[in-house]
Amino acid sequence: MEERGVVIGKGPGIARVRIERSESCEGCHGCLYSEAGKFMVTEAIDKIGALPGDVVRIDTVGAAPLKAALLLFVLPLVMLFAGYGVGSAMAQPLGIPPGSPGLDIAVAALFFFGSFGLLYLYTRRKSGARADRSTIIEILGRQQDTSG
Repeated sequence: MEERGVVIGKGPGIARVRIERSESCEGCHGCLYSEAGKFMVTEAIDKIGALPGDVVRIDTVGAAPLKAALLLFVLPLVMLFAGYGVGSAMAQPLGIPPGSPGLDIAVAALFFFGSFGLLYLYTRRKSGARADRSTIIEILGRQQDTSG
């Protein structure tokens, strides 16, 4: 998704960009957490040397919704069934009578809740990589000074 914004701060290789709310960001709701819900401030990778006051075009690549849905809903279900299978396979060698669901359910629950731990570790690693950070792709000009 591409948006226009104004650089309001600068760091090494990173610029803070104020993005005004537009119709193209209708489903994001990121602006609702800032002043009056009319804009948001984001950090963008700056490889072209934008300065404070520059109007820039930024590109944001977010997570694919289908991939996120698969991870969030399908992985726990797969782990639940895998845990049930592992519990069933472990029952006989441990001397638990066949048809006794205790170990099956316990291992299934362990795998199911363990899948959320895996999701936590995965999202933590992905957020550290900053795969979905915005990038400044073009400087459009300088902001016109409207004060006094």
